[in-house]
Amino acid sequence: MSLTLTAGPSSLDRLETAIGRLVQKHAFTRVDRERPEFPAGLTALLLTEDPQRNPEVLDACVILPEALKPLGDSVARAVAGPETAPALMQRYGVARAPAVVFLRDGDYLGVLAGIRDWSEYQTELSRLLNGPAQPKPIGIPVRSGTAQGACA
Repeated sequence: MSLTLTAGPSSLDRLETAIGRLVQKHAFTRVDRERPEFPAGLTALLLTEDPQRNPEVLDACVILPEALKPLGDSVARAVAGPETAPALMQRYGVARAPAVVFLRDGDYLGVLAGIRDWSEYQTELSRLLNGPAQPKPIGIPVRSGTAQGACA
């Protein structure tokens, strides 16, 4: 008798399953890599990355649909997979995934980065969706003056 071991799903396979569930069960739209377009009105855009680097990404795929439920159809839902998210993270000044970028008519309103307490989600969602747009973070690349870097 021999035992055959097979590898389980990779972290990216698990993320694809989670994104598929967001699209099929929770009416999320997957953002197109070449031409990301967002509908008129409010949009919640989930930015992801490989869960191997940040396991919170899979948690966000479960939490976000529940956090958005009280808003009903007033907020369009979108998700960017790891192939699309880096460009959008740069565009909206997001330092790390998971993050939810809120847009109104395609314009930046604000961002919720990382996993939060449930009450924080509710407070922040209300503030972002009912208040004025937040200033978009400015991403400033850090470069070393020497080839070795400052710590060498």
